[in-house]
Amino acid sequence: MRAVFILLIGSIISYLSYSQEIKIINSTTNEPIEHVAIFNQTGTKSILTDENGKASVSNFSESDTLNFQHPSFVRVNYTYKEVVSSGTIHLTRKVIILPEYVISASKYQENQRFVPHMIDVITPKQFTLLTSQTSADILTSTGNVMVQKSQGGGGSPVLRGFEANKILLVIDGVRMNNAIYRSGHLQNSITIDNSILEKTEIIYGPNALMYGSDALGGVIHYITRDPQLASEEEEFITNAEAYLQLASANSSWKTHINFNVASKQFGSLTSITYADYGDIRIGTRRDPFLEDYGKCFYYMERINGMDSIVENDDPNIQRHTGYSQIDFFQKFRYKPSSKVDLIVNLQYSTSSDIPRYDMLNDTIDNGDLKYAVWNYGPQNRIFGSLKSVITSSNFFFNNLTATNSYQNIQESRINRKYRSNSETTQLEKVNIYTLNVDMIKELSKNHRLIYGFETNFNWIASEAYTKNIVSEEKSRALSRYPDDGSSTASYASYLSLKSELSSKFITSIGVRYSYSNLNAGYSDFVSDTIPYKSIAIQNSSYTGSLGLIFLPSEDLKTNLLLSTGYRVPNLDDLAKIRAKGNLITFPNPYVDPEYTYNAELGISKTFDGYIQINGSYFVSFLTNVIVRVPYIFENGSDTMYYDGEWLKTFVNDNSNEGIIHGFSLNLISDLNSSISFKGTLNYTYGRDLSQDEPLSHIPPVFGIAYISYEVKKFTNEFYFTYSGWKKIEDMTTTGEDNAEEGTKYGFQGWYTFNFRTNYQIDQNISLQFALENVMDNFYKTFATAVASPGINFIGTLRIRY
Repeated sequence: MRAVFILLIGSIISYLSYSQEIKIINSTTNEPIEHVAIFNQTGTKSILTDENGKASVSNFSESDTLNFQHPSFVRVNYTYKEVVSSGTIHLTRKVIILPEYVISASKYQENQRFVPHMIDVITPKQFTLLTSQTSADILTSTGNVMVQKSQGGGGSPVLRGFEANKILLVIDGVRMNNAIYRSGHLQNSITIDNSILEKTEIIYGPNALMYGSDALGGVIHYITRDPQLASEEEEFITNAEAYLQLASANSSWKTHINFNVASKQFGSLTSITYADYGDIRIGTRRDPFLEDYGKCFYYMERINGMDSIVENDDPNIQRHTGYSQIDFFQKFRYKPSSKVDLIVNLQYSTSSDIPRYDMLNDTIDNGDLKYAVWNYGPQNRIFGSLKSVITSSNFFFNNLTATNSYQNIQESRINRKYRSNSETTQLEKVNIYTLNVDMIKELSKNHRLIYGFETNFNWIASEAYTKNIVSEEKSRALSRYPDDGSSTASYASYLSLKSELSSKFITSIGVRYSYSNLNAGYSDFVSDTIPYKSIAIQNSSYTGSLGLIFLPSEDLKTNLLLSTGYRVPNLDDLAKIRAKGNLITFPNPYVDPEYTYNAELGISKTFDGYIQINGSYFVSFLTNVIVRVPYIFENGSDTMYYDGEWLKTFVNDNSNEGIIHGFSLNLISDLNSSISFKGTLNYTYGRDLSQDEPLSHIPPVFGIAYISYEVKKFTNEFYFTYSGWKKIEDMTTTGEDNAEEGTKYGFQGWYTFNFRTNYQIDQNISLQFALENVMDNFYKTFATAVASPGINFIGTLRIRY
């Protein structure tokens, strides 16, 4: 009987304790709100809500009136009894534009208002609403990034006229760019699973100070979620999320699940995503002058052991644009104290073969298709890192972040000419080890020192073989990169000082020193084709930046950024053998680093707390620009016999000077607590001053405009995307702009109208619906081989537990 009594009393106490835990949620979306301050009238008692919007009010008394305050929501207050009896408090979002906190520009978290760079942040809330299928596609939602695609599994972002290896991709603080990142168009960003991203930060313009080589056009930093630990009131937590997405334009389906298990000190987050993308259906509404441009009338199939050209029963479906992909993600987090945080990060991505559409639609003189097969083999990416964050007030630092990482990348190219039995496979394997150490030292209240160092090693193996698809016999072939092995190494250190000279004036100044080397060797098998047996180069460089921020009032910001940038030529610049169209590029070891000298002037003005206009003008002077130029052999020949045909020979070399300049304009408005608006406009001009011809990768005018409307359980967005003409005379003549994929006049201007909505059925279930390209317009983005989808119905079901 006594035991029953004790159990009853314990249950009552447990119930009363539980009933004193409350939850704070967004009144519109029903999502939990983190870091809401709860305090009494006298301010003697206070508490913050956790990641789930929960907090215990057991320390408050029945006579207290509780205040609920968050910078993004309207402040409210209730009596203690009202709070406990309700259990849930609804907060309404303020009508005010607040700057995001970012980490990529300075490698520590700071208010975007105090950063001299132009930065876009894609937040968790935006990820939930976006229907983008890959981590390349999500970048277009900013309205300031254009994405090029050579195949269905493509996605090469363009920032301020720079693309591919002139943009730095970063995943969780680790650079993804490696020794074989090419200068043309890249699809490596699609190997990142956008389903598990916490946020994405895009820094526009050079940031060599913090990131070194390659960050000429900017930095795209993908930040994945960390495991969520249990709060002080919880011993153990579990939660999970899953979604299923279907899309009509490419008959795709994508499914994802992640689950988090954690105690107060240890947490685990696991994620798996599978996506299957079919062939893309293009828009049927087209400008009459385009006639049948972009339609796919024929494609290749192998029938009864014979390559056959088959008539496409629906020319608006681009055959051989589909592929599939699997992504696995695992993080472990151990936080033994408030001063130490350790995170193990494991990622794996693999795909099916990805057909390269811009090669499969090539024809020869008699109209037959040139290739029967041209695929990227499975794109395999293995990533592992250990991140250690130490907080300690000592002589050397207040905060230290050290990241050890390893990456294993495997790529292949598989091609076979039409009606040929000889199939060639080129295989590249890259092993990368990186160590980053970044430290922050608070010198005083207004002066902060940021410094660190980085080492990076790449080991590259490249091989190739030709196989007879009938007899299965194999023979050696020319590899894309040096077949006797290659390696690169880089070492760098940087120092930056940020000073708040007054409440209105902030300066940042920094310098970076970098040293790198590259070694590569060719076997005797290749020596008859190229005049080099080995390549060995060393480079060193100093770069710096000066940032000035002037804040004359709370609603006005002006900034000036002066910087230098550089890019060390990698294996792809110096040592590749690559054929496309009627051209072949082969090695040239005499290529020097590229340098840029940059200036950016920005201004941001907020009106009445709900309308913000910001703009940036930028200019970059380029020296030693690496461009593709014709090559003439000593015997006077400008052609080379390769893979059964004579091709014109080109090499990468340094041009003297170039210029890129332009501007970005952004209008953002929170019209009220339910309606918001954003519009962007981007213009870029680029010219090779030495050759007096256009630079490659310069996009036309483009942008986005959208209006969002939130009401009760619905979040709706209507948006308009657009691009101007890219005329043929404004495109490079050496192939990087894929002029052959456009019309004879260039790439046409285009626009789309789109709609998406999210319905929050309850706290744990939401249903999304999107209608993209409502008018079913046909269009191709600049330099893109694959036409964009026509009208596209997308449905997504999300479940949380």
